[in-house]
Amino acid sequence: MFPKTNIPNPLNFLDARKFTKKPKGLVFQELPEKGHEHLKIVENWIVDNLKSRYYIGNHIKIDKSDQVVHSILVGFEDPKEMSIFNLSCPHFPKH
Repeated sequence: MFPKTNIPNPLNFLDARKFTKKPKGLVFQELPEKGHEHLKIVENWIVDNLKSRYYIGNHIKIDKSDQVVHSILVGFEDPKEMSIFNLSCPHFPKH
C-alpha cells in the first residue's frame, strides 16, 4: 500500500519490489550503520514513502587504514527516488 495516496503498489503484491541480491544498474549510496535495527527502520521508511524497486543490505569494506567498516548499502532503480531518499529520509545524517 502506498500510504499517502491509498493506491496499492503492484510491485508489493507481486513481491517484486525489493531486490534480494545487489544488481547492476542501480544508483547506490552507502549509509553509516548504527546497528541492525537501523537497517529495518530505513527499509520501513523506503516502503512507506517511495514506490520503485530498491536494494538494501549490509555492506563490508576495508578502508585506507586497513580497518573493517560496516555500512548499509541502499540502491534505487529510479535515480529520482535516490534524490527523494537523500532529501527526505530522517534516519541518517545529511552532508
